[in-house]
Amino acid sequence: MGQNETQRHFELRNLDKDMEQASAEAFRVSPKEHARRLRSENRFLLLFLALVIGVSCLALGVF
Repeated sequence: MGQNETQRHFELRNLDKDMEQASAEAFRVSPKEHARRLRSENRFLLLFLALVIGVSCLALGVF
């Protein structure tokens, strides 16, 4: 596609505005959703830490 065709395509479809709106909506997160995501990430990290500590203890012969 040539440069003129691309520019015309953007002008006809208002893709610039659509991209700005989509980007703004993608970054908009509700506080409840954010808190829920943080809790699940914290649970995963604690489980992973416990697993690493357990494997390390087994490898060192602590148990």
